[in-house]
Amino acid sequence: MHYMGVAPRITNRERVLLALGDSPDFVDQYETPRRFSQVGLAQRLNMAQSHVSRALNTLIKEGMLLHKRKRVIGERRRVTTYSLSETGIDELHELVEEIQFADVLTLGNDGSLQQIKLEKLVEKWAKRAGQSYPDALSLAELLRGASIHDGLPLLESPPDVVEFDGDEDISSEAIGLHLELAELRRNQGDLSSALDHLNRAGKLHQKRGNPVGQVRCILAAASLGGIIDDPVAIIEIVTSIAEPTEKMDSCLMLHDALLSRHSDLASKLLEELPNGHPEVLLRQAELSLRLGNLVEIDEIPKLLPGAIGLRQILWSANYLRLQCKVANNTGSGWPIPSDVASTLESISNSSKQPHPLIYGELTLAQVKNPTIAKDEKIRLLKAAWEIQPPLPTIGHIGFQLASLLPSAEAMLILIELQHKFESVGDDSGSSVCTKKMESL
Repeated sequence: MHYMGVAPRITNRERVLLALGDSPDFVDQYETPRRFSQVGLAQRLNMAQSHVSRALNTLIKEGMLLHKRKRVIGERRRVTTYSLSETGIDELHELVEEIQFADVLTLGNDGSLQQIKLEKLVEKWAKRAGQSYPDALSLAELLRGASIHDGLPLLESPPDVVEFDGDEDISSEAIGLHLELAELRRNQGDLSSALDHLNRAGKLHQKRGNPVGQVRCILAAASLGGIIDDPVAIIEIVTSIAEPTEKMDSCLMLHDALLSRHSDLASKLLEELPNGHPEVLLRQAELSLRLGNLVEIDEIPKLLPGAIGLRQILWSANYLRLQCKVANNTGSGWPIPSDVASTLESISNSSKQPHPLIYGELTLAQVKNPTIAKDEKIRLLKAAWEIQPPLPTIGHIGFQLASLLPSAEAMLILIELQHKFESVGDDSGSSVCTKKMESL
């Protein structure tokens, strides 16, 4: 037990423990909320599922958790759910008390630093903003994100919760619900609704003062076509993440989202990551290609060690994209078309995990293969156009597709593309559309 007043260390173990705080209330119910499953916890906490699994295993070994296969709301099959044991409940109460009574530093009315209990500080913030008192998990996220000054967490001002709408729920449960709905809509192919729920979850994280959670939502939205409005601010948050694996995952997601629009910023992110890691080697190779250098990909594995599921699929897509680009430079070594086709299918709108951006980028790399016939290029580009990747990727797809189609079909593509450029204030892109339409 921590000495009272000393802020506890908020690790993944503590976050999972706090997220399961109300799990005993559902032990005897026929159906359990999804947030008590491993997938639900990962979504609620914005943690990699592998990290959640390790934290759960640790807590089980410590006797803090019970686990049982049960029916979960929204799932067809029974899945393993987790609940606090009697020992876990006692541990939770101690942890919540330590969090509430932790000493922190804040700015007083005269501008000087003052020491205060976290519970008292957030009570002041809550009264000032006319909002409800944050839950224990919210307080833990405040401590987790705070800088340290003279050995104490420094919370100079309340997070953006001062703009709180009294009717809006900013609890962890509300965030988890939006993330669950985002995944559901994504699996149904309704990407616009998925983006809406991710944006809502990100805003709630912002109001709770959890910038890392907000960034994870922004990056997830970017992978579905969302636009990153302030990349410099996002880079600052991502590079400040302390946990190495979480930092790498976030940096790589941000790198890929920024590459086509802000390649200079994307390349700087690689400096934050360990040299020699396959994920970093692949992106360094792509950067070298952009600079006009010859690249060898022999040191980059075709399969990412230890990766499973979607991560392995995305690795294959990025590897094939790099292979296409290297082959386009050297004139040989193009990937087998069936390998590209199966990878594209696994991230298409008809799949369970559509990824419009990577789908579009891989298509653009593949259609440069000189052995692909015109009809096949049109088919590939039409499929990429239909999945609607974000700008500027869809711009490159649209222009190439329009150049291969009859005038009437090309005009429709260019008109729609021009609307997209205009919607984001891209006058240059809109002007290119006008010139191409005039030449038809």
